[in-house]
Amino acid sequence: MEFNRENNQYRLNRIEELYSLFLSHPCVSTDTRAICKGNIFFALQGDNFNGNQFAQKALDAGAALAVVDQKEYCTSKNCFLVDNVLTTLQFLATYHRRQMKDLKVLAITGTNGKTTTKELTAAVLATKYNVLATQGNLNNQIGVPLTLLRITPQTQIAIIEMGASHPRDIAELCFIAEPDYGLITNVGRAHIAGFGSFENIVKTKTELFRYLEGREGLCFVNMDDSNLAPWIDKLDCKIVPFSIMNPQEGVMASVWFDGQIVRSNLLGSYNAHNMLAAIVIGLLFKVDTTKAKEAIEAYQPSNNRSQIQKTAKNTLILDCYNANPSSFEAVFADFKAIEAENKMAFIGAMKELGDVSIQEHKKVLQQLKDLNLKKIILVGDEFKEGITLEDDMLWFSSSTQVKDYLTQNPVSGATILIKGSNSTKMIVLADVL
Repeated sequence: MEFNRENNQYRLNRIEELYSLFLSHPCVSTDTRAICKGNIFFALQGDNFNGNQFAQKALDAGAALAVVDQKEYCTSKNCFLVDNVLTTLQFLATYHRRQMKDLKVLAITGTNGKTTTKELTAAVLATKYNVLATQGNLNNQIGVPLTLLRITPQTQIAIIEMGASHPRDIAELCFIAEPDYGLITNVGRAHIAGFGSFENIVKTKTELFRYLEGREGLCFVNMDDSNLAPWIDKLDCKIVPFSIMNPQEGVMASVWFDGQIVRSNLLGSYNAHNMLAAIVIGLLFKVDTTKAKEAIEAYQPSNNRSQIQKTAKNTLILDCYNANPSSFEAVFADFKAIEAENKMAFIGAMKELGDVSIQEHKKVLQQLKDLNLKKIILVGDEFKEGITLEDDMLWFSSSTQVKDYLTQNPVSGATILIKGSNSTKMIVLADVL
């Protein structure tokens, strides 16, 4: 994602022309259902849709401009024809980021915890700075440029979450966002089907470190992750290492720092590293540690990550936005430590594990058995293929079927862990629990 590729001058001229229009209409959209008057609509294409076909609809809905890459859909003077809408969106975002000379950009990636760490870090830095952070998990080749285009001249720090499911994903996002600082929360086993191997996962995540090394940036290194700690001796740039020196016990995550305990509303000891990372980043940016502590302790988790929800009938532990072998191992360890008489687990399958899917789902089943739970419900075909279920395990092909079952067989007085890949839609179970 450099401007010195082929057709450089033509591309740059087009970006500059588009950017002048963006300055008059500094709000972009890729969805005609979310058009506001004066938007610039980017007609993206995907495997199952062609945004070009909706360009006129966007203009009719009030968009000031529609960026298209198929000439037959350029039917209005308010259409802007380019060779590729996605790369144009990305180049425009990079160009916009470069205009903010005093802006500091922090990139956060990792297998687990990157969204929570992003939100904690944003809360800490917002006590002193004007901060913009990735909304939700808009952390891919579309989401990152959309986030960058939300930057204003008042923005002092932009926190950009970066996700990856294939080799070179992080490198590409770095070329788009051009971060000055970078944090990798951890490296675990996820999206193996896309990466091909765990070694490729490590290589891809650490593309952030290699990018910053080449740009004289600064890397925050989690020394408690065996895949990241060795980079302390490899990197030829500024490094801020961090490690949990005095682990704190308890159901809710807490961390010892600067002679005091910082407590959170986050379930799971694994969140202590996310908290510490936010504190360390705040310290580098000269945020008062008392302010950082207050920000973290006031943070309330959302998006079904590390949440405890008490209903009229049960206590629900909601960690059902995503799932991979590493996150299951961590959450099971914390669930085991919870003292409750009637513990259950409703577990959705993991996705994108490729050839190791059967093996990893067998491991999850063994870990579940070791928890000695009153009831285990499993969702997804991955828990059936090549696997013999125990007698005390119930299996359903979908969470909708489980919801129907629980409606007919209500559960009360239980502490229930609900976890699974987002596509399994385990969160629907909360409605009947």
